[in-house]
Amino acid sequence: MPLFAIIGHDVANSSELRKATRPAHVARLKQLETEGRLVIAGPTPIAHDATAMSGSIIIAAFDSLTAAQEWANADPYFAAGVYSHVDIKPFVQALPQVAAP
Repeated sequence: MPLFAIIGHDVANSSELRKATRPAHVARLKQLETEGRLVIAGPTPIAHDATAMSGSIIIAAFDSLTAAQEWANADPYFAAGVYSHVDIKPFVQALPQVAAP
């Protein structure tokens, strides 16, 4: 299953909305983890203020770019307006090396 990088870009002053929506967002990430599809996920802080976020990066396996886009569109952060937009790109994990199944 191919990997995709999902890059969410926060709207300005997203902290309160992000905090309110975080449990639902994290629950979806944990589901990907349970399914063995999550490589890594986390927020990207604003450089001058590590308590405020500029967005998130998620790298996970999906059947297709369309499936990754559908998953991102249904994310609570996107639906609630935490993200202004989401970029999705195919991703190839070079390191650390993962053993082939």
